Amino acid sequence: MWGLKRLNLVDSPSLKNPLTIMGFGGWADAGNVSTMSLAYLRESENAANLGFIDVSDLVDHTYHRPIVSIEGGFIKELAMPSFEIHYSVRRDRDLILVSGYELSHGWQEFAASLFELMDLFGSKTLTTIGGLIDNTPHTKPVRITFLTTSRKIYAKAMAEGLRPSNYTGPASMHSYILKRSGERGVEAFSIWGHVPSYLNTPNPRVVLAVLEKLSSMLETTFRLERLYVEATVFDSKVNTFVESDERLKEMVRKLEAEYEESERRPFYIS
Repeated sequence: MWGLKRLNLVDSPSLKNPLTIMGFGGWADAGNVSTMSLAYLRESENAANLGFIDVSDLVDHTYHRPIVSIEGGFIKELAMPSFEIHYSVRRDRDLILVSGYELSHGWQEFAASLFELMDLFGSKTLTTIGGLIDNTPHTKPVRITFLTTSRKIYAKAMAEGLRPSNYTGPASMHSYILKRSGERGVEAFSIWGHVPSYLNTPNPRVVLAVLEKLSSMLETTFRLERLYVEATVFDSKVNTFVESDERLKEMVRKLEAEYEESERRPFYIS
């Protein structure tokens, strides 16, 4: 294994125009949309281990503890928190997948290592995936918003029916990384799936919608067959659950009316 500061790589594959996709747990992972998306891509795209970004001193260990393996009274292994890096060599565009947990501090150091990784493998495009809670019904198309550093991506996103994000408040690592990407001239895109407020559980339906849009936006293909099945099963369970609760049914009806009104309203006054 060879290392570059925080960046530690165990392989040096030759990648063609790789797309870097990031997801992380924490504040901006409603419905596990971010972490589930990365986990699904790792499995479905047969991604191999590329290494990690060492963030062990940037994590609050009382919340995100190291993982220990103990056998017969002896410690066999102790793994410190890190951002895992995987890669997938594909027929169209290769992937670099980066996943971990949002850091409590040291965002600048992490971003430097991320850009170092991208430079090493010639990755010119960065995407982050997030999830947020919203007053949106599960019966309507998943609402997806975005932010970007690229006018080209902005035009594509608008053509795909995504809405540009409008927000003022505490920032996530997503916003920080996109700001730094813009300063470096990196083409960056952050896509956010909106999770119904009454369904803040792992939500494959929103994950599917996000990955479908991401595939179309970036003109690449993902293997989504298993996710279609999981989303269908999830929808069936949710519908059964809602049908058994009159108060919840009434709330969903109100959210449907609000959703339809919002969709009729131009995005620039929403």
